[in-house]
Amino acid sequence: MNDVSRYRMRVLAIIGLSMFAALAARLWYLQVMVSEQAVATARSNITRVIPVPAPRGRILDVDGRVMVGNRTTTVLTMNRHELDEAGFNDDETRAMLTEVAVEINRSGQLMKVADVERSLRDPSYGRYDDVPIAHDVGGELLVFFGERPDRFPGVRVAESTVRSYLYGDLASHVLGWVGPVNDVELRQRRPPTGKEYRLRDRIGKAGVELMFENDLRGVAGRKVVEVDRLGEIVRERADLFVPPVPGDDIVLSLDVDVQYLVERELERSIHLARSREPDQHPDDPSRLLPTFDAPGGAVVLLDPMVGSVVAMASYPSYDPNDSIGGFSLEQWTALNDPANDLPMFNRAIQGEYAPGSTFKLFTAHAAWHEEVFGVGAVPRADEPWDDPGAYVLRACGDVDPTDPPPGCRYRNAGEKRYERVDLERSLTVSSDVYYYRIGESIYTNPGHPDTAIQDAATEYGLGLESGITLPFEQDGYLPTPANRRLRHEGNPVAFPEWGWSTGDNVITAIGQGEVLVTPLQLANAFATFANGGVRFAPNVVDRVVGRDGSTVRTFGPRALSTVDIQPGFRARVLEGLRGVTGDEEGTAYWAFNSEATDGVYFPLDEFPIAAKTGTAEVRGKADTSIFAAFGPADAPTHTMVAILEESGFGSSVAAPLVARVLEQVLEDTVPEAPLAAERYARSAALPLCVAWHRWRTGDTLDRLEEADPSSGEAGGPVLDASGRVIVRGIRVDCEDLIEEVLDVFDEGPASGSEDGSG
Repeated sequence: MNDVSRYRMRVLAIIGLSMFAALAARLWYLQVMVSEQAVATARSNITRVIPVPAPRGRILDVDGRVMVGNRTTTVLTMNRHELDEAGFNDDETRAMLTEVAVEINRSGQLMKVADVERSLRDPSYGRYDDVPIAHDVGGELLVFFGERPDRFPGVRVAESTVRSYLYGDLASHVLGWVGPVNDVELRQRRPPTGKEYRLRDRIGKAGVELMFENDLRGVAGRKVVEVDRLGEIVRERADLFVPPVPGDDIVLSLDVDVQYLVERELERSIHLARSREPDQHPDDPSRLLPTFDAPGGAVVLLDPMVGSVVAMASYPSYDPNDSIGGFSLEQWTALNDPANDLPMFNRAIQGEYAPGSTFKLFTAHAAWHEEVFGVGAVPRADEPWDDPGAYVLRACGDVDPTDPPPGCRYRNAGEKRYERVDLERSLTVSSDVYYYRIGESIYTNPGHPDTAIQDAATEYGLGLESGITLPFEQDGYLPTPANRRLRHEGNPVAFPEWGWSTGDNVITAIGQGEVLVTPLQLANAFATFANGGVRFAPNVVDRVVGRDGSTVRTFGPRALSTVDIQPGFRARVLEGLRGVTGDEEGTAYWAFNSEATDGVYFPLDEFPIAAKTGTAEVRGKADTSIFAAFGPADAPTHTMVAILEESGFGSSVAAPLVARVLEQVLEDTVPEAPLAAERYARSAALPLCVAWHRWRTGDTLDRLEEADPSSGEAGGPVLDASGRVIVRGIRVDCEDLIEEVLDVFDEGPASGSEDGSG
């Protein structure tokens, strides 16, 4: 070997050794210097973090009974990626979706193919997400679809936690409902740290669920899983699991038993009103007044001494359990359709109504405190005078009272006359003429403020939001010369009138014209008078409680302002309001002293009731029936207002409703409210109980055979010979159920008041 060859071999050897040295150095660096970093990187590539939703806090009534909780449901889901990977053509996909819908229907859930397709198109779910198709499906579907993965690719049945409204539609407008967060809410909501929203999270949409979302919402946990390169889960990392933190509980001021009583009586009164025949027209007996369509109504019951809401009802209502999985387009449309009387509309805080004669309390307050009584044409408050049944404005001059110019003559309901009317008696018999005189005098006498009536009503909270912790509250409307002009200038087409006349003030004095109040506003105003002048912001929530039982915060009485109510005025008005129920000429006497008018024999000696009827005219429709009351009159514990649309006189419909409720509340005989499951059981048991009742009371073999208890479907309600029915594990006593049903049928519909007033 020559020198050149040796030299080349040495060079190659050096190069080779250098390459091996570099490789060894690199291996040493990777294995020693950055091993921890490499391991961490490797782990991050094969782990996935899965959020674990936190249970929402519960909502309880004032006595700690759970009204809203959480439950486990069975959900059928579909995965769009797996469905696409199956390679089905359009016809095969349609056939599969049809079969899925059929099986869901067999499981007890009404489902159309279009519903399945709509769910699969939901843009809030990603391509690889499991899209929920149906909730509360039967457990048998888990086996059915699990055994057929090739026929139903991506179809799974799994368990999920959802909201549970244990009393069904009870207090639904107060409680609210939850639904998937939308894009607008994701942008606008600012939840507390740790409670941030993610797409498809469920959040409060109305009622307490919305207003106390930050309290009810918990802190989500997480679990970590390792997956292989195909995305299949290899194992769960228990050491990295972070448990979710449940939300706080909300304790309401509502009493669930009283709430059930109020809602039951409101619904009953609505249906009784609808069954009444239209009244004759007072001016032409050959004509009939509009029919009593009674599309809806509201009731509010307050504790006037602290401002707590004991019950709040709006009819018609809805079942928030239907929101599980989200309202369908058809459901949402129906719940907000005027043709269905707007079940989603909370009439208690959103409905705006003319208060009618209940407004006379505030007109009387203005007259007394602005020293209108005894000035000009207005007699002293204690001076009786005869009400002729009609009133001609003094501003009209010397005109024929039987044929005055338009806008000059105003009358009582039915043009009824009253003898010896003073302030007290004006409230007891509800004399309109008495307040027409006050309304004219206030506006025409330069010594009185033009807006004295409106100012007094504002002091009691009318025309203002009450401050209740519920969303979407309306503030009503108090017309004045100034705001009428402003409305006209803002929208002259909708509000062509811009001036103000004496007649406007006269009509305002009796709560007609453009005056609008919500049922809650009216109840709070009467509560303010009842407690001596403290106007509270109504509380529907008593406190927030942690899951460990600790009190997070409380909501005590929230006094907003005080009303100066002079003792002499209060004494006279209180006596007049007591006469409404206790004096034989009182407009609500028969509601509290007879059962023939759908009322009760109320224990007025033990629990005297101060009240005021109201009948508000609505053009082209039947009157709105209104009643406001508080009792016991001298030491009030409850204030109640009922307003029923297109139902007739306040004395005929609203007053008997309030009498029936207050009797049981004050005597502490309110029955226990049944859970939704118990109500369902009683409904399902009723046909069998009717058959059992006929069998027990019958005397023929035919009736015995007709009521064969064994004729029910297998797996359905079971009736035994002693009259007990078992429905889904709940026992129903037929004798009690039949007695309750017969009591309802024995009660006749309400009849009109004898005088047609108030």
